Amino acid sequence: MASRMAVSGAVWATVRGPRQQVEIGSARPLGPDTIFRIASITKPIVAVLALRLVDEGLLELDAPMERWLPEFADRRVLRTRGGPLDDTVPAARPTTLRDVLAMGSGLGWDMTAGPDDPLLGEYQRLELASAWQPPVLRPDRWAELAGSLPMAHQPGEGWLYQFSYDVLAVLIERATRRRLDLVLREKVLDPLDMHDTGYTVELTEVDRVPSSWFPNRRGEFVEVAPWGDPRLMNVPVFRSGATGLLSTAADLARFVQMLLRGGRGPRGPVISASSFAALTTDAVGEAASAMAHEFLEPNHTWGLGVGIDLDARHPGSHPGRFGWDGGTGTSLWVDPVSGVGGVLLTRQGMGSPEPPEHLDAFWDAVHA
Repeated sequence: MASRMAVSGAVWATVRGPRQQVEIGSARPLGPDTIFRIASITKPIVAVLALRLVDEGLLELDAPMERWLPEFADRRVLRTRGGPLDDTVPAARPTTLRDVLAMGSGLGWDMTAGPDDPLLGEYQRLELASAWQPPVLRPDRWAELAGSLPMAHQPGEGWLYQFSYDVLAVLIERATRRRLDLVLREKVLDPLDMHDTGYTVELTEVDRVPSSWFPNRRGEFVEVAPWGDPRLMNVPVFRSGATGLLSTAADLARFVQMLLRGGRGPRGPVISASSFAALTTDAVGEAASAMAHEFLEPNHTWGLGVGIDLDARHPGSHPGRFGWDGGTGTSLWVDPVSGVGGVLLTRQGMGSPEPPEHLDAFWDAVHA
């Protein structure tokens, strides 16, 4: 434990140039084969899966999600943000898959909520909340409980972080009638040769997963050991679309390459050009903008699975750069204008939504 901590080990990869040259580096005690908990970088990967299922006709962006999740039919919405749970109005329309991908499902972390916020209190009491670890409930029970709560805002008219991508996980499993990890493997991970990516690791690979460090309330970094053998090697009860994947720099470099190719993998399209455009286009409407920027920085917005820079955030980068960061100290971004992308994986967890200085320093170096 220490009150101040430099980054203790890191692995990174950059992709650049017309041949998409990949360079991988590492700093001790970690190495290129280290498997990291990538936390919220799970979101863009599962969003790509959802958009692939749209391309295949199994899902529709603007279809009511109650088609697959009847627990979310006839929703109620809080009359007043932060108000009593029994003071509600009917939802003006059904929630769609587009709303879910755009973080507009009315479920999520409210950055303005106080400790006595009724809706936040129910999230916690019912064990619905996910952070860098997924919920512990079975998906059907999670949907039943989440669907029984009022929405914090009308569909698509707000922006709350995280829980929409837990909804997304249940929706995909209902639509495909298969576990999310199996569909993800077939549709995204195997086509991109991301063989070290998944919700579990093999017994022989457990030693490749390092401890993480997270700041406590005093700003001191405390070690969090690997989840333990059962949680590393057994498929989680809840396969979240918001968090939970493990991966390596090499695997995530392959994901970056696909994004730089506009959705194409080494053996053909993973998602269509139209789905790629939807992924990387601002999806936060005017009604949701104020709530979105309670979490997002002023020069950011959100697409259908990635954050998007609205200006040149780093020297040498461009508006339209997109990607996301993970609370376990991970970061993946792509600049399609310059054809540069990369990933940084550390074991230093974040204590707030604001990226730590070492992430900005890394991206400054990459884009410069």
